[in-house]
Amino acid sequence: MNKAEISESDDFRELENQVEKGNLFAHTVLTEQIMRINENESFIYGLIDYLIQKGIVQPDELKGVVESVRKEIIEKKEFARLGVAIRVDSDEDKKQSVVVNCEERLHICQAVCCRLHFALSVEEIETGRMKWELGKPYYNRHHEEGYCHQMNLDKKCCNIYENRPSVCRKYSCANDKRIWKDFEKMELNQEWIEENLNKKEFGLVEVFMDKS
Repeated sequence: MNKAEISESDDFRELENQVEKGNLFAHTVLTEQIMRINENESFIYGLIDYLIQKGIVQPDELKGVVESVRKEIIEKKEFARLGVAIRVDSDEDKKQSVVVNCEERLHICQAVCCRLHFALSVEEIETGRMKWELGKPYYNRHHEEGYCHQMNLDKKCCNIYENRPSVCRKYSCANDKRIWKDFEKMELNQEWIEENLNKKEFGLVEVFMDKS
């Protein structure tokens, strides 16, 4: 790689870094606005309870009106939804590490767990260890093949395995019925995988590593 190519590569990394920081700022501000909306809702609900207690409004009539308005909002897709997530790890999360006999299963599962999505932590975003989908902040970026961008497609292994996110460390496919019909017999749930993990783009409902 010559000096011009190195300079271009550095410029690209800096541009990507600035885009990430800009989006992080924008979504932080948006999150603050969502929190204000939640505060407003608390006030409104408190006011409603007060009016009901004073006998100024009737609960059943109010419920009917609210349900009607809620239905209309959902149908028009006007409900507030930011769609941004930041993962916050506890000290326990950072220590956890689940062991599964991956090497014995790899020829069957094809590292399907690395096709799942998860929210990144602030540390992962700022260090650049994990890239995020610009169209879906702040979830781990995927290759066109559907795998996490840190997946080595040739070797079917993680490029940062020793420093992988805690959500990967604590995940186990052993009891994940989405992945295995029968874990012990290594019977893969191919139907679920085909239906849910072969989408080219994010939808309204996504498949995440955390099943809860």
